[in-house]
Amino acid sequence: MNQSHSISTVLTLGTAQDGGYPHTGCRGACCVEAWNNPSVKRLVSSIAVLSDNDCWLIDITPDFRYQLKMIETKLNDKPLISGIFISHAHMGHYIGLLDLGLEVMNTDKIPVYVMPKMKAFLEENAPFTQLIELNNIILKKIEKDKNIQLNENITIKPFQVPHRNEFSETIGFMVQSPDKSLVYIPDIDSWDKWDVDIIDIIQGNDILLLDGTFYDSGELQKSNIQDVPHPFIQDSLKKFSHLEEVDRKKVYFTHLNHTNNVLKADSRERNNVLNQGFHIASDNMTISM
Repeated sequence: MNQSHSISTVLTLGTAQDGGYPHTGCRGACCVEAWNNPSVKRLVSSIAVLSDNDCWLIDITPDFRYQLKMIETKLNDKPLISGIFISHAHMGHYIGLLDLGLEVMNTDKIPVYVMPKMKAFLEENAPFTQLIELNNIILKKIEKDKNIQLNENITIKPFQVPHRNEFSETIGFMVQSPDKSLVYIPDIDSWDKWDVDIIDIIQGNDILLLDGTFYDSGELQKSNIQDVPHPFIQDSLKKFSHLEEVDRKKVYFTHLNHTNNVLKADSRERNNVLNQGFHIASDNMTISM
């Protein structure tokens, strides 16, 4: 019965690409404002599922200390970290595990949910092996397209997406309550390489936090953008252009690279996204489930 549901929310803990915003070592025009004005900074992409005092993280980032404080502020209490789901083995998505170790929090048997290759990666590489040996974390193997029941009201389902898989698989997540479904895909090479139609996913769910790393192909000066494939927001807007307004409102772009002008208030790129009925995700955004 709906009236018996615990109050559940999803909290966006960060919306920047792995290097954060401002980006480590960047002295370019893209990051000047963020260096000078901490109020516009962005933490590395991650979300938390909150239900009463329980907290499940999807990815644990280099900014975990600030993100844990964000959760504490939201709950007005210390959260119980009931589990951590890792999407893949790129540095912004799992490095925060080190804060759980002996030198920092020294946690006790926090479940960390991982796909088989990600599990092997953590089991075979120090310093993560120490987290396992000291029982700071307990690895839980998950399978694609298989639901994990978080509590009586919330399930989470991992699904595989195409991405640079040097060290592990890459997965997105569907968070489902009795009332709402949320899809989180911070990293994917392209919508067309996926064997699932992203249009169907948008139409079939309530909220979608989708890879918006780059706005277009001209952003990177020191790297070949083809070496870090992501769907350009500009191309996503074209692909999503046939969606009805009700479905456009569901889409929030996240995992934003420091070079992406949608980070800038009143930029042409940001206004283009908003004027077409889509959203740019923000840190500390609360989504009712």
